[in-house]
This record gives sequence, C-alpha cells and structure tokens, in this order.
Amino acid sequence: MRISILTLLFLFTPLLHAADSSGNYAIWGAGNKSCHKYNLTRAAGEDAVFKDYVMGYLTAYNHHEEETYSISREMNLSEIMGWLDEECELKPVIAFEEALVNFLIEHYQERMRFPPGGFGQ
Repeated sequence: MRISILTLLFLFTPLLHAADSSGNYAIWGAGNKSCHKYNLTRAAGEDAVFKDYVMGYLTAYNHHEEETYSISREMNLSEIMGWLDEECELKPVIAFEEALVNFLIEHYQERMRFPPGGFGQ
C-alpha cells in the first residue's frame, strides 16, 4: 500500500523530497500508529498526541514544500481532524501517517501558496 501512495506522490505532485532510494523513510510517534488506534483514541477523547503530530507534520510540510504557505488553506485543526476521522474510518488498517499523506495529496492543488495579503498573489 505504501508503495502505491509513494508512486502517486512521484507521478502527480512534488510532495516527496527526502527518503531513501526506494522511497522509504522512518515514521516516528503517532504517525506510526494505525488508523484503527487513532479511531479508538479519538472515541475516548484522548487524542492530544495525534493532534500534536498533525500540527507538527503540517508545519514541517508547509516549511519544506515550495510555493506552499498552508497545505490546509484556511481549515482549522478541528476541520483537519474531521477529515482524518473520515479517512481513518474508511481505512482503519493504514498507518495514521499514510492518512496524512492522503490529506496532502487531496489538498495539494488547492493549497495556499502565499500568506493572506502576501506578495505574489
């Protein structure tokens, strides 16, 4: 499954800049948990570690991706977590990090390229 996601990344968007020669990379923290674990944690209201992971992941993505001010545009954290809720409900066996990659793929074309009122719009 990871290979197909990475293939899409290479073919359709310049999302992936760093990995080994086979496209593999280490996943740390909550991203290494399954969507099933995420679903259980969210249902119990104990999802702070996942929220922190999402904020850090998207901040790092925004920092490293060219022409990207915000991959999530004007979505707030609750809206992003809602999107991930739906993704993980549909695909409980994938890693949480893979759900985030799917978020990147789906939102890449509509990303905010410049800050609001910023130069270049």
